[in-house]
Amino acid sequence: MKKFTYFLLAVCTMITFTACGGSKKVSDVDVDLTTMSSTMVYSYVADMLENPSDYKGQLVRMDGDSNTTHGGTHSCIVYDALGCCTEGIEYILADEEADYPDDGEGITVVGTFATYTKGEGKYFVLIDAVLE
Repeated sequence: MKKFTYFLLAVCTMITFTACGGSKKVSDVDVDLTTMSSTMVYSYVADMLENPSDYKGQLVRMDGDSNTTHGGTHSCIVYDALGCCTEGIEYILADEEADYPDDGEGITVVGTFATYTKGEGKYFVLIDAVLE
């Protein structure tokens, strides 16, 4: 009976790790903006853009509206409480074959916060992102 219990425990452990392997889960997220009010989300995103080194490498979950620039980058746009001001963070999907959502479509994206420079500008991006 003891051997069967150990065997069952081993099988359950393997199933758990196999089922969870590689996917981004809410419990893994360092910064979950989906649980905050619009005022807090806007303030938090503004702080992320102002102090990127504080967030670099953290797994971020956010929801907002999809937006594509003329240069082809895709961003998740959030609004302040009055809906007059916006902030956005670019995201790059981990699955290169995946389709990006249409502009204006509501999305929830999870990705690792990073920065990059292009010319004189510094840009903010969620890399290895997934859409939920």
